Amino acid sequence: MRVLRDGLLFSLFLLSIGLPACSKPEDPAAVHRALGNEHARKAEWGAAANEYGLSLQANPRDRKVWELKANAHMRLGQLREAAESLTRPAELTSDPSAKAEAYRLVASMYIENKELDEAEKAFAQAFKFDPRDELSVSWLGEFASARGGARSMADPPDPIWLEKAIAYYDRVISLNPDNLFAYVNKRIAITKYIVFEEQEKALADRLIVLERRDAFKAAAARTRLTEATARIDEFEKENEKLSKKIKELLAAQKAQKRGTS
Repeated sequence: MRVLRDGLLFSLFLLSIGLPACSKPEDPAAVHRALGNEHARKAEWGAAANEYGLSLQANPRDRKVWELKANAHMRLGQLREAAESLTRPAELTSDPSAKAEAYRLVASMYIENKELDEAEKAFAQAFKFDPRDELSVSWLGEFASARGGARSMADPPDPIWLEKAIAYYDRVISLNPDNLFAYVNKRIAITKYIVFEEQEKALADRLIVLERRDAFKAAAARTRLTEATARIDEFEKENEKLSKKIKELLAAQKAQKRGTS
């Protein structure tokens, strides 16, 4: 009993002088995060990234610290390390939208640094997790359109990439029927595809003359000519519809601006 009484008296003594009977150890994740923030305030980005890394070793599920670490790497020009930090939270969640958001952040970083191939890969990952992600689909359409030659008059048309671009723009339109840029960009891709079909038509015309003594080759050339002509007609009709829709959307935007001014 005396031992218990003495222990109680000692505890009361500690409380009376403001000292805890036992101290709780500091959270290493919080400690290293604070140190990282201190280094970041001094623009000591290498040290900041190291401290954030130590914080994440203690608590790898802290999304904010992953973003802080990514920012430090970006400041150092370490884009691959920044991308890894931005996508790590995606591994910790089963939410497809959250996963897509992580890869959109990576894609935006690569676009800002003009690393378009890496941006395309990141947008493709975002699209894989969320097929209804309008922004990612729009950018994938842009990449395909550029690869198809639609972004430069001097580039030759590539029908495979142009078909992909058109399909992406159609998906954007299905997600958002009022997306003006999707209609405009689809019309640009189709216009470039018409250039390809006109080239095919001109080649078929020449082959019909050159192969007139070979009935089989001449017939193949005429088939090619017919198909190219039909595609051109179809594309021109589609462009007419697109132009009409674009005018409607522009008129609606102007009316909305007048209503809010």
